[in-house]
Amino acid sequence: MALIVSCAGSDRDEGAVAVRQGQDVAATGDILVEGSIGDASNLIPVLATDNASHSISGLIFNGLVKYDRDLNVVGDLAESWDISKDGLVITFHLRKGVRWHDGQPFTAEDVLFTYRLTIDPKTPTAYAGDFLKVKKAEALDTHTFRVTYDKPFAPALMSWGSSVMPKHLLEGTDVTKSPLARHPIGTGPYRFKEWKTGQKIVLVYNPDYFEGR
Repeated sequence: MALIVSCAGSDRDEGAVAVRQGQDVAATGDILVEGSIGDASNLIPVLATDNASHSISGLIFNGLVKYDRDLNVVGDLAESWDISKDGLVITFHLRKGVRWHDGQPFTAEDVLFTYRLTIDPKTPTAYAGDFLKVKKAEALDTHTFRVTYDKPFAPALMSWGSSVMPKHLLEGTDVTKSPLARHPIGTGPYRFKEWKTGQKIVLVYNPDYFEGR
């Protein structure tokens, strides 16, 4: 399946027809068209501040946890986790075999890198607040990530629903100048294909997605 986000103000008639056709027939391999009131600005999650950027990047990237349809917290990139009795330590056990869209393996180092990038004063992000409450973050091994807090923090677990970013593509770079802003590479159900400014952003289904279709 391909997902096309059509920006308001361009190709309106064509977009409307595509939506009606999609409603008539829904089968594997079809194209889904979604409308947006404006174009995205940046598809790197930590820098995504507008609704379009946030919504689209959410299809390309994953967090460690997420909400299911009944608003229960369930695993995403983490398949399970343990919380200490005092609520100060969370140990995440990450899924094995997950790969970034460029084929590189996803590891706990990506999670640690994302945490450090988010709290870096040089990163212009609005999402550092919850992570600043972390006392210590550690990648214990390839698939185990642990965080420690000074005191109990009620939203601690769900704060790790924030999108994880690729260390191998962003480490040592200026994130504000990264080409990933317009050509993102994540672990999510959709891969980036095309962005025509002011017209459309095209994503295609990720055949290697760990949750399948």
